[in-house]
Amino acid sequence: MIRVLEMESSRGWGGQEKRTVRLVNNLPENEFEVFWAVEKNSILYEKRDEINATFFTYKLNKIYNIFTIFKLIKLVNSKKINIISTHSGKDSWIGNIVGLFTKAKVVRVRHLILPIKGPYSYNLADRVVTVSNQVKEYLISQGVKKEKLLNIYTGIDTNRFNPNIEYDLRKELKLSNDTVLIGIVAVLRGAKQHIKLIETFSKINHDNVKLLIIGEGPMKEEIETCISNNDLKDKVLMLGHREDVHLLLPNLDMFCLPSRHEALGTSLLEAQSCGVPVLGSNVGGIPEALWDGQTGYLFDDFDDLEKKINELLENKEKLQEFKNNSRKFILEKFSVEKMMEDTKKLYRELCL
Repeated sequence: MIRVLEMESSRGWGGQEKRTVRLVNNLPENEFEVFWAVEKNSILYEKRDEINATFFTYKLNKIYNIFTIFKLIKLVNSKKINIISTHSGKDSWIGNIVGLFTKAKVVRVRHLILPIKGPYSYNLADRVVTVSNQVKEYLISQGVKKEKLLNIYTGIDTNRFNPNIEYDLRKELKLSNDTVLIGIVAVLRGAKQHIKLIETFSKINHDNVKLLIIGEGPMKEEIETCISNNDLKDKVLMLGHREDVHLLLPNLDMFCLPSRHEALGTSLLEAQSCGVPVLGSNVGGIPEALWDGQTGYLFDDFDDLEKKINELLENKEKLQEFKNNSRKFILEKFSVEKMMEDTKKLYRELCL
């Protein structure tokens, strides 16, 4: 039995936490036993009944909390933990320290492509897992030892995200069946570039096309103002936060993610798993998250995005070709099963 301690100092519920939960819930229980160290007021702790792990709460907000470190050393020794898996800055430093005082191996998972302060916490770990090759190359450029790095792509629950339309979104929105839907699912913040997407959409002259914005965030009012100023209230619809994204995505004709930076682009993967053609900005790990010219298009700027949206609106055969290719691409490279098998192989190697 391989015993894994997941550590997460983040209190939120984003792609990072969701990826780890998908992995934990799919590891075979006859081979792996998972424990989780989290903050008591975290969403992970709130959702603990939905996760195949035993939860413990600790103060993980400071790397120099001696009491937390002592308690974790005691936990690792008493539970005979083999692997400590860390995900954020603070828990990674704590995990490394605990690893030094126990026999557990430490795996640092890097989910983001944002700048790091230095390579030290990464090089202290036994292995560093990245979510895209772009993140891997960035860490190498910052001094993280190449031999410690391993890329394991984020896995999508392809059973949950599938092309079968179980919900009629057009009916909910009182739209005709021939309405073309272009969607984005992302937190409403500057890096996702919703406003530039709306401004680009305002130039699309095709009839009966709607842009759907799914998500909540700090830029909500600014985005609403942009929609109003461009007289797009009937063409750009804000649906807010939705827990049923897996039911909405199969209704879309296109999905767009115009992020300024992105480690991979999980929403692009989920859309393609639902058989939806995608358009993604040519930054970060996004070029790895779609098959350019086969499941969708990369775009270099917003003039290029406008051109490619118009092309797909005018070329139904190309749009259908992308739809046919999208799910196959995800099943081959980005399934939960592939992520799980790659992780199992890593854990087994570390326990030899």
